[in-house]
Amino acid sequence: MQIARRLYIYFIAAVSLAMLAVGLMNLLRIGLAQIAIALGWSEVILEPGEAIRRQVSLWAAVSIVALPVWLLHWWLAERAALRPNAEGEAERGSTVRALYVSAVLAGSFIAWFFAGTALVRRLLGEVLDAPEPTGSLAGPLALVLVSASIWVYHAGVRRGDAAAVEMRGAAAWAPRLYRYAAAFIGALQLLFELGTLFRLIIEVLLPQETILPADTWWRGLLAAGVASVVVGLLAWAGHWGASLELLRQPGWRGLSERASVLRRAYLYVMILVGVVATLGFTAVFLNEAFAWALGVAPRPAGDALARRLLDPLARALPFAAAWAYHRRIVLAEAATMTEAPLQASVRRIYTYGVAFVGLGFGSVGLAYLLGLLLDAVLGGTRVVTAPPDWWRRQVALFVALTLVGTGAWLWHWYTAARRVSADPADERGATTRRVYLFATLAASLVAVLVSLAVTLYRILTVILGVGSARGLVSDVSAALGVFVVAAALLAYHGMVLRDDLRERRAEAVGEKVLPLLLTGPPDADLAGVLDNLRDHLPEGYTLRPRIERE
Repeated sequence: MQIARRLYIYFIAAVSLAMLAVGLMNLLRIGLAQIAIALGWSEVILEPGEAIRRQVSLWAAVSIVALPVWLLHWWLAERAALRPNAEGEAERGSTVRALYVSAVLAGSFIAWFFAGTALVRRLLGEVLDAPEPTGSLAGPLALVLVSASIWVYHAGVRRGDAAAVEMRGAAAWAPRLYRYAAAFIGALQLLFELGTLFRLIIEVLLPQETILPADTWWRGLLAAGVASVVVGLLAWAGHWGASLELLRQPGWRGLSERASVLRRAYLYVMILVGVVATLGFTAVFLNEAFAWALGVAPRPAGDALARRLLDPLARALPFAAAWAYHRRIVLAEAATMTEAPLQASVRRIYTYGVAFVGLGFGSVGLAYLLGLLLDAVLGGTRVVTAPPDWWRRQVALFVALTLVGTGAWLWHWYTAARRVSADPADERGATTRRVYLFATLAASLVAVLVSLAVTLYRILTVILGVGSARGLVSDVSAALGVFVVAAALLAYHGMVLRDDLRERRAEAVGEKVLPLLLTGPPDADLAGVLDNLRDHLPEGYTLRPRIERE
């Protein structure tokens, strides 16, 4: 009965609040536009008076209808939540209420995020004497005021609920999902637009010789870039700062945040974005350097070497900083974990994840380089008949990919190998290591099968007289390059997996195991007690906690 009641109340509250927000936003937009015209700030009158009055009538009607409906249903919800008994706690901690608050926070965030970006861009455009030809400040300003007010109010509601009662299940993770999603959106805009700003600075300092734009061409781009950076930083810092504050909270909020899977997922996704973007832009930088060394003509013509080299570095810098920052957060939080296996698990996810990404970059570059080499050695036509700049540009690109990816993989795979040497049993049996190995084996096997199918298809077309034998080498060279690299990866990682399984079996046969259960009072330092017990074990004996693998 209570669930049905809550579903009804919060659903109607959400719908009526959305109607109220739309109505108020449009009324405020019209009012601000008219004030600007009356004060002489705007000379543009886009609509006649009759059309404006019609709009006022429409949005006033929507607001008048929606306001009492939302007030009534929200009053019913708050009356139930503020009861000083178990029923009030159940209402505050209900999943339906948390979903309502999270949905409102997400919707209002999206509104003020994009409207705020447009508002700051137009304000900076006015300051820099680069106004936008269309649009006014009234629309985004009205949307920011209405959506930000709704956001601030419901954020306060959520803080009050969390302070009053312990949240469980969806009531805990739904607002957390919103918080990290909003932080991720803000971080992406911040990182991409910072790179764009750095690129703009390079374009101003090193203009293209063949293009002579107006002296003020950069002002509009600067306004757009700064606006995106400011709003992105506000969104990311606000939501990420809230999560850091929650970590320091005593009681259930701090414990729940520290144990959150969503938090770790956010950190790993941000690291993944930073790794991929940094490696990609670094590969572009090396590509330009190698292309210059091989005498490839720049595109566009006349583009300076310094400009071509600095552009990808400028774009990579924000992502490299994000990678380093979130990696530091992951490792710092791992160091605070009282159980050593949990620390190792967190580090493994990072190490094997980056190794997998680097292996992907390096294998793609090496496969295409090998394909070009096979085409040239076996007398194909891809390299011989193509313009010199074509194969040089291909070599520059794929050498860059190979170096960047292989370097990232070698470093992190070496780190994993050192851990195998230090603790063979735990490292070889870690689920994270198994996932990496099986994912690599699966990807390599798929590449082997596809490349073999392509090669066989080309050969059969020649045998059956439906293809040209003269172009056979060029048709199969790329597939052969993929096959050789994928087969090598398949063989190597297969041997690594075989060695891991063999060592695990040998360990299981060669030692006797007695499971133990160590308990203590709530404030006991079990890790310290375990270390003390290890110090008093006879030679040849080990003692380690038995936990579920990551």
